[in-house]
Amino acid sequence: MTWSDTSPVGVAGQETYFFLSYAHSVPLSDAARPDTDYWVGKFFQDLATAVRDHPRRTVEIEAGFFDGQVVAGADLRRTLTDALSLAHVFVPLYSPNYFRNAWALGERDSFRSRLARLPAGHADRHVLPVLWMPLPSWEDRPEIVQALALTDDPDDRADYAENGLRALCKLSAYGRQYRRLRDALADRIVTVAEQQPLARSRAATLTSRPVPDGPGAALVVTTLAADRARWRPYGDQHQLAVADYVAATAERLGLPTRVVGLAEARDQAPHSPAVVLVDAGVGVDAARAALDGLPQWVVPLVIAADHARGEPTPEEIAGTLQDARFPRVLPVRTIDEFERCAPLLVTEARKQFLRHGPVDPPEGPHDPKPSLGPVGPFDVRRGKAER
Repeated sequence: MTWSDTSPVGVAGQETYFFLSYAHSVPLSDAARPDTDYWVGKFFQDLATAVRDHPRRTVEIEAGFFDGQVVAGADLRRTLTDALSLAHVFVPLYSPNYFRNAWALGERDSFRSRLARLPAGHADRHVLPVLWMPLPSWEDRPEIVQALALTDDPDDRADYAENGLRALCKLSAYGRQYRRLRDALADRIVTVAEQQPLARSRAATLTSRPVPDGPGAALVVTTLAADRARWRPYGDQHQLAVADYVAATAERLGLPTRVVGLAEARDQAPHSPAVVLVDAGVGVDAARAALDGLPQWVVPLVIAADHARGEPTPEEIAGTLQDARFPRVLPVRTIDEFERCAPLLVTEARKQFLRHGPVDPPEGPHDPKPSLGPVGPFDVRRGKAER
């Protein structure tokens, strides 16, 4: 087998046998952890080991890639597009959320862009789906048929179809079935990559297209910073403006998102979940004045990258905003604190909006609610006349 040594502009790094794609989830309860992907990480490590140790593996390239390997501060969209450009097999973990997650579907579309010139039979071999979590019985998707073809063993197939591979990964009682399914997938990955390797080619830039039955109101992200349009408080440590990073985090969690200016956010916040990233350098009075009048479900985060530990200003701003009935979020200083906080911030904004946001239906014509009784006085009289 021969691998291409040429790399088009914009494609750099190490080729991989497979790219693992999955839908991040948004925990809505206070007890839920934002890191809900532990079992994805475990499965990735197990699958990568099985590929790496496969007896027919002949090429020394990386076994696999998933977004848990992205380094802090990286431009996530660009990094994943690069990884999709270098993978030979795409492994999506199908679940109910996968088909509602614009980011996950965007990863699939991006990889498929590299297959456009291949014959249909060859192109399909480079996408090896897994049934990660069972779909409701009323969702009849052709992709699931392909995912269930992972095994021909009737017993393994029954457990796999009923529970999904995530449950088999978690529960020791299914350990034997899990290992057989994992090894079958690793065998297919190695076979495809060895026999029909993809030449290096630039995948289409990862985008998160709208999903028809996805979440309704888009998350609004804005900043309050001193004279900075695309605020980057962490400088060279972070490739993205902080607002863009929060937006990318939200989209990866399946939430449509818009980054807007503060004035536009003020217009959209009454109808949307919203996050305001506040530069501690603006001071207490300016922060309070700028956020005055925003709905109580707007979640502010004070970023104090230029303030040392113990300096009171960031906590004073956060306390003042809490006194104004905004949700309490502790200030962050380091890039690690900010990145750990980002998914929590997105989750809290959605939760606050669902709890306190408007519940009235939108203006305009709409169908009346069904009723088993009379709707109005004419119906009452008609009912009496008929009796």
